[in-house]
Amino acid sequence: MKPLSEQWKELSARVYGLAGPAVDVLDALYKVKYNASDLRPVHEAISAVIEKDGKILMLDHVKLNFWTIPIGKIEIGDTIEQTLKIELKEEVNIIPIKYAQIGQFTKKYNRGGVKVQITSHIFRIDKWRGTVKNNEPKKHRSIKWMSKGELLKLARAKKLSDSTLNALKHMK
Repeated sequence: MKPLSEQWKELSARVYGLAGPAVDVLDALYKVKYNASDLRPVHEAISAVIEKDGKILMLDHVKLNFWTIPIGKIEIGDTIEQTLKIELKEEVNIIPIKYAQIGQFTKKYNRGGVKVQITSHIFRIDKWRGTVKNNEPKKHRSIKWMSKGELLKLARAKKLSDSTLNALKHMK
């Protein structure tokens, strides 16, 4: 059996094929409503891998109908680190204390007929302050600590965000 990291690389390569027409179909199916910042032609975002007891914190995203690690757009004028702290406090009620950027990826999407390019900065959160909870229940149906095996099953079912798939390639 191949190591988990190799399985992730192969699986994410297959799943990344969802860009383009497949995404348009999913958008239509789920009637995704994008806001103005979602449709900026080029923007950056953060994503955060938060691991505890061998499990990764995952959010069930309402608008995009997939499971994801915490993610958030970098607003104009904000730094990457400011956004990391703002988004984690807003979404899951924690303030990162010790963290490291572990990767980055750029991907093009078609959002309701608008071509968008997003560069995501991936962080590993090693230490935080606060109690993890779902601060945005209208945005996330639920949050859950998941094993890498559970994530692999979701990836095979095409139910993980690109940020999650890419972040998992950078993990042990």
